[in-house]
Amino acid sequence: MSISRRAYPDEHTSELALDRPSRTEVEPWQPTGGIEVQPDAARPTSARPVYAEAPQPRRGIDLLGFLSGVVGLAFKLTALLILLAILWAVVGLIGIGGNVTSGVGARVSSALEQGAAAATAIGQRAADTFDPAHPPRATLSQDVEIDELLRVSAGGDVAGSTTRTITVSAIQRRADAANADAALYATLHSELRQPNDTKVLGVTVRSTKEPRDDYVYKGETVRIGTKLYKVNWISAERQQIALVAYRDQDHVSSPVKATFE
Repeated sequence: MSISRRAYPDEHTSELALDRPSRTEVEPWQPTGGIEVQPDAARPTSARPVYAEAPQPRRGIDLLGFLSGVVGLAFKLTALLILLAILWAVVGLIGIGGNVTSGVGARVSSALEQGAAAATAIGQRAADTFDPAHPPRATLSQDVEIDELLRVSAGGDVAGSTTRTITVSAIQRRADAANADAALYATLHSELRQPNDTKVLGVTVRSTKEPRDDYVYKGETVRIGTKLYKVNWISAERQQIALVAYRDQDHVSSPVKATFE
């Protein structure tokens, strides 16, 4: 019976072979046959991963930020104008410049008011951007609210009076008119529907229809029957006149040029 000795690690190592992982040593490749292999110049020697950057998403126009910047700039300019006004006021108090400072102060005050008005307008426009149904900000010239339109040619009758017949007898032009509205006028000829008779002892001694002519210009008001009408326009080319009835008859403040009951 023989006893074999276990192989021990080399004497120059102080640790057991089981205490460390085994390492596989890769020997460098050696060309054979004395042929030197040249690397391919067109092929990269090492392959590195290439990462493509995703395109940045396009950002839309920040309308709120833009409007905020504009309003902020307007307020800064207004603050600067206020500071300049205070400086000029201080200069005026200490007596530097005399009348010059007073004139400059007036101009600065005017500029300050204009700056404040501009800032207010900018803020209003910014608010209107988010309110599409906002009312008009500019002052509008409102026409008269009408209820009826009568367009009568020269020689035609104007209806509405119960006691008189009304006829547009002529449309004429004035050469000495100060403006276009006073250059044309219409002649309204009217007569009683029933003649007015004067009798003495049952005998008619006088009979008249009381004819009369009234001259009206653009913008004037006439009463025909129970309604008030405004002369809206007069046309010499068409030989026509347009009368419009006021919608609110109880609140007409214009003077009445002629009355036809």
